[in-house]
Amino acid sequence: MHSTKMMPGMPEQPNKWIFDTVVVSNFIFSDALSLLKKRYRSKGIITSEVHGELLAGVGKYPNLTQVNRLFVDKIFELKYLSEKERAACEQLLSFLGLGEASTIVYANNHNGVVVTDDQAARNQCKRINIPVTGTIGILKACALNTLITIEEADDILRKMMLAGFYSPVKSMKDIILNP
Repeated sequence: MHSTKMMPGMPEQPNKWIFDTVVVSNFIFSDALSLLKKRYRSKGIITSEVHGELLAGVGKYPNLTQVNRLFVDKIFELKYLSEKERAACEQLLSFLGLGEASTIVYANNHNGVVVTDDQAARNQCKRINIPVTGTIGILKACALNTLITIEEADDILRKMMLAGFYSPVKSMKDIILNP
């Protein structure tokens, strides 16, 4: 459920990972943005709608401006929806937020993986067969690929939870050592 589900015929490591607001925020608030930089260099995408949501929170959470480093350092690309994509996005707004809707529409049109923790967004991805992962999936992948240790993954997870992230697991050991 929290690991990437691949579509038939899709390469093992997709080239485009489209991030929503909450996942990026989790890594910013836990001082772990460097993990996204290492794992998703030149493969991460944020839609202009997600970028707008992040910047809207800067007044209350000044650290959110760190998202701009992803663009300056050419780690992530900022993408704008086409007119047709904006129309498709509007169709999803009755049950999704703007950031999640834009992420799904962009991923669907560009063969990407949606990176979200939002359950309604994950359900929509499942309905239309878009691969999806989230915060826990990223931490797990980083530990399995030895970018971080399991203990470091747990430390990051604890920081995320202290910052308000509701995690379905209390320890990364639970899903890495006992899958």
